[in-house]
Amino acid sequence: MPTQPLISVIVPVFNVAANIAQCLKSLLAQTYANLEIIIVNDASYDRTGQICRQFQARDQRVKVFNQATQQGVAVARNRGLAVAQGEYVTFVDGDDFVRPAYLAHLYQQSQVHQADLVIGGYYELDEQAGKFLFYYPAGEVHATVTPAEKVLQQIGNNRIMTVWGKLYRRNLFNEVAFPVGRLVEDICVVVKLYTAARRIVRLDENLYCSRQRQGSTTRRPYSFQQYQDTLAAHFELVMDYLVNGYDPAPAFDRLKYVLDYYQWYMQQQGVTDSPIYRQVMYYAKRMKALKEK
Repeated sequence: MPTQPLISVIVPVFNVAANIAQCLKSLLAQTYANLEIIIVNDASYDRTGQICRQFQARDQRVKVFNQATQQGVAVARNRGLAVAQGEYVTFVDGDDFVRPAYLAHLYQQSQVHQADLVIGGYYELDEQAGKFLFYYPAGEVHATVTPAEKVLQQIGNNRIMTVWGKLYRRNLFNEVAFPVGRLVEDICVVVKLYTAARRIVRLDENLYCSRQRQGSTTRRPYSFQQYQDTLAAHFELVMDYLVNGYDPAPAFDRLKYVLDYYQWYMQQQGVTDSPIYRQVMYYAKRMKALKEK
């Protein structure tokens, strides 16, 4: 029987001491054994680094790389890619966890359909509510070969916009890197990866658990940098659609949604006397006029 190819699992971590052990245990319990777990510790100051070193001492597949100063998840992911040895790569956030068959099922679909990219299914753990939210019926598995253009018609879907929960051929990143210095990085990358992939498969199965916790980046109040970075990411999104010859309507719809939401949110927060609010209003008005033509 031929040896299974190496899969690199890249795990950027920052102050996730409460959850990193569950994440790493779920990765070491994978039924797909030929993997390396690349942890990039982004200068955590809690017990995250100590816990990661303990796992590294137990299993040679765990490799820990430490950032001297906090540089953000984009830099951490780029560093993980730079040292990855696998033919395939996947990203797992440090406070998430996966089912034992996660890698095996993604890899199986990549082989059955000769796919460069497999979009896995996920479910959520809402810590505040103390419950799971599942999107796919238990026991039912559906895999569909999907053209990139059809995938990108659903760019507003969280499953499509995030880089975690997917299996990629490593060479898809030959000309793609995460944008350094931005708080919003996934959406800048996914279109480029979907475009580079010759074949994409969507796997509808509950395999990856995304933990929604209080204090996580997605639950904090928006900062001015996040406003700016989100707008920049969506402008780049529109450009990616245009230069690749895709119908830009989904990207414009997503941009309009972000502009409308930020306009409302900033009004609620009382931060309308700011350059970023004026920028939001400028583009919101012109997109509304464009749609009315």
